[in-house]
Amino acid sequence: MTREILKVNSREPEKSRWSAADTIAITLVTAAAAAIRGFHLSFPPGITFDELFYARESCNYVYHSPDLCGVPLDAVSPHPPLGKLLISLGIRAFGWQALGWRAAVLIAGTASVAILYLLARRTLGSTSGATFAAGLLAIDFLHFVYSRVAMIDTLLTFFIVASFLFVVIDRDSYLRGHPDGENRSSVLSRAFARPWLLAAGVAGGAAIATKWNGLCSLAGVALLFLISILIRPSPETFYAKVEGALRRDWPALTLALIVTPVLIYVLCFVPITDGAVLTGPLVRGSWTRNFVREQREMLNFHFPSAADFNKSEIYWVSKTHPDVSPAWSWPLIKRPERYYIEDSASDEHRRIVAMGSPLVWWASILAFAYLALQIGRGRRNDAAIVALTAIFVLYVPFLLVSGVRSAPFLHDILPSVPFMCLAVAAVAHDWRSSFSKFIVIGFATAAVALFVFFYPILAGSPLSQEALDARQWFRDCAPPADIAAPKGWCWK
Repeated sequence: MTREILKVNSREPEKSRWSAADTIAITLVTAAAAAIRGFHLSFPPGITFDELFYARESCNYVYHSPDLCGVPLDAVSPHPPLGKLLISLGIRAFGWQALGWRAAVLIAGTASVAILYLLARRTLGSTSGATFAAGLLAIDFLHFVYSRVAMIDTLLTFFIVASFLFVVIDRDSYLRGHPDGENRSSVLSRAFARPWLLAAGVAGGAAIATKWNGLCSLAGVALLFLISILIRPSPETFYAKVEGALRRDWPALTLALIVTPVLIYVLCFVPITDGAVLTGPLVRGSWTRNFVREQREMLNFHFPSAADFNKSEIYWVSKTHPDVSPAWSWPLIKRPERYYIEDSASDEHRRIVAMGSPLVWWASILAFAYLALQIGRGRRNDAAIVALTAIFVLYVPFLLVSGVRSAPFLHDILPSVPFMCLAVAAVAHDWRSSFSKFIVIGFATAAVALFVFFYPILAGSPLSQEALDARQWFRDCAPPADIAAPKGWCWK
């Protein structure tokens, strides 16, 4: 079978190797992301928005004190524990204060920028393209806000982007000449023959152990693995390619996509789930029975029965919440989420609003369409394949289940944001004329300018009423009759 590295398109030379310029670029863009995210991280000093759940539960993991943490010991948010366990590490390091419960999220948000650089560098083969993609994520409004609050979505995003990076590295490592593995002497040696694929499974398992929609990362890993097989030059038929790959790699796939994620998921419940281990799994009070009960409770929260859904308090709170929005409206930024509101008698106003960068998000819609068209015309664009696969497995499922989920909000699109940045960078990289370069420079400049302009309502800086009004571009906030949707654009 012919082995060759996929090229961004048929006209491009083989991707260049990592250089000193890459080291400088990734260091600078990551340092910039850390600096803007870490500045005044402790504001607001108290619990804000859903930190009410995640920070307090993480506090209990450390101190086991309902009085200190403000929540009963048996209070559990409807998500797996890994993200909250990671948040608790910051509390252990810095104490029960804002810096403590936000430190882990700050690190994950900053690291996500570096991981995206590595992914873009490998798929675009360009230092400037990778800097552009990572730079857009560094100043993305939603990612910025979520890197500064103790919520698990940024941790989820980090693991998902890492899983995509690892599967791309696995593919490239294999194509560069790793042995096929079908003649190895044992199933065990074949299972560990693709360490980067295993790393993708570890990251995917960590994503699931943070939030259930991390399952989409494993779907993305599997889909990218399949695509790498199908587009590899070979005279074999579609069936023969797939059958040969499964026969050769099924031990590695099983270990990476099933065994490892399940093991990570179960192990994350060990520190927080009580129960006797050395007893029958169905015995009342056994660890296994308590573990299963927790899974059932989470499932009922996210996908309640029709009767429970209409009667539940969560349903009515989410249905009437002014920031609720269905998945189709997220890329349009119709309903940002208001995390912090403070108004003083001296005409000083503070806001923290979670929203997307309008320039980048709206441009990404066109970018995905352009990249899909390019692939449809037979151009092999590696970054396009990764970005489109990601948006398919991370965003499209929300479109399918938004009618039955209890509380759809804009922040659910956060794991897709790095790939929106990658899609815009892929289009920019595809434009090679001198005039196009000026457009890209202008776009980057405008993106930075917008971030600077909106920064006060992303970080809670004081504004006059006039300055606040200037940043509330859309004010069509009259709710529909049943509220549970956006009707017009409302940034107020």
